[in-house]
Amino acid sequence: MTTTSDIDVLIVGAGPVGISTAMLLHKMGHSVRIIERREGPQRAPAAHVINARTFEVWRQIGVNVDHLRSLAQDPQAAGQVHWVTKLGGTVLGSLPYERQGDEMLALTPTPLRNLAQHILEPVLVDELSSMGIEIEYSTQWLSMVQEDENVVSKVSKNGNDEDIKAKYLLGCDGASSAVRRASGINMEGPDNLQSFAMIHFTADLSSLTRECPGVLYWLCDQGMGGTLISHGGDNEWVYMHPVDANYVVDQSPDDFESLVRSVLIDVPVDIKILKTSSWTMTSQIADRYRDGRVFLVGDAAHRFPPSGGMGLNSGVQDAHNLAWKLHAVIDSQSPDSLLDTYEPERRPIAQRNAQASLENAFKMIEVFEALGKPDQEGLKQAINNQQTHFDMFGLQMGFRYEIEGSTTPIAPLSDDVIRNYLPSIEPGCRLPHGWLVRNEQTISSLDLIDLTEATVIAGPSATANINYLQVGRDFEDPANWWGTVLGLAGDSYITVRPDQHISSRTTS
Repeated sequence: MTTTSDIDVLIVGAGPVGISTAMLLHKMGHSVRIIERREGPQRAPAAHVINARTFEVWRQIGVNVDHLRSLAQDPQAAGQVHWVTKLGGTVLGSLPYERQGDEMLALTPTPLRNLAQHILEPVLVDELSSMGIEIEYSTQWLSMVQEDENVVSKVSKNGNDEDIKAKYLLGCDGASSAVRRASGINMEGPDNLQSFAMIHFTADLSSLTRECPGVLYWLCDQGMGGTLISHGGDNEWVYMHPVDANYVVDQSPDDFESLVRSVLIDVPVDIKILKTSSWTMTSQIADRYRDGRVFLVGDAAHRFPPSGGMGLNSGVQDAHNLAWKLHAVIDSQSPDSLLDTYEPERRPIAQRNAQASLENAFKMIEVFEALGKPDQEGLKQAINNQQTHFDMFGLQMGFRYEIEGSTTPIAPLSDDVIRNYLPSIEPGCRLPHGWLVRNEQTISSLDLIDLTEATVIAGPSATANINYLQVGRDFEDPANWWGTVLGLAGDSYITVRPDQHISSRTTS
């Protein structure tokens, strides 16, 4: 038994959320260890939607976002979702898949992309390693004891136990979080909406998709169901096949190959089964996010249906919200009560994301109900009704924290709120993006924001007696972002938190 002390934060779980948390805290100057029970990075596709806000967070950390985006699927190939009898069969209807075009550069420096987790995660591991932090794989978190100033975790690797003492413990260990269970935190919401078999395979299906390239194919032939998901490179696919709740993955590779072939039209194609597993769709949120010196982040705190791609993205944004608060408390800049704001800010966002994802999942039933009716117009309308499912830019970018200084209530969820993002300087909102020039280089307004301290941005004629960045002095504003997008007068200023959300505004 060995004991390690004097680290600031122990992170349990090294998926994209845990890695992002580690990078944030390291960049803020804190000592971290990150452990993971798996032997290495994710090997099979899981999450595949990386929305603009998540890329923005990684950009602020200093991750090579351009490289990440170069690994993603081309929007031309992954910009549609289709309802088909079988792959290569009749296309019953199609919709655009999210907003991925260059027109989105007016609202974000990093539009959404489809980037499968098993491609993403090893790159994030390398980024973390370049910072001097190695993930401790094959390490099981066992238990903890909370003390006045620390939390001591018992972990095990290769049969050797170790006690790790840290100021804080973060459970980034996913839906079945051991940290959450040990903390006595319960999940609220339905835990068994639908079960699926996941079949990860490679096959050159280009002859079947050439006329209708896309990222999702909903299978509508009678008795089949499920979804084919394109993961891009090397013709990688996943077939999500709905199964009974008691389903056990014990078929042979030949059986799984036959199942895949059953949803393709009859063409000669080589299929290689890479991995199979089963999972259950749920919609649950932890009843609390904090237990003393322990915090839940990502899927440990919330589980959404995949209909909307909000899981990984919400987790990275949890980390973004929590990290700067931990920094401020560890460095004695703020009282411990600052950490109490994590749950009331992030849990309502999880509730909204869960509601939208759940509504998306249930709304899909309309399509399958319409399939059995002779009225084709009814089927077209049912498919058209799914637009919100695949166009959630407003929800992804427009979420707002309820903080002091807000003057308007947060709007209830609606199709308009989910789909449409309107830049706002209301306290609690993300700082709106605009293209600026600093040191003769084009930057985003988001690039102005410091990772550890609040940033004050002032208009060109402001004379406040505070430390601030000023339009025209510290950066150029060629498109009048300050006046046109923010709608602020020349003598106004705004204060932005390290997580790029506005904390206050002064308009005179």
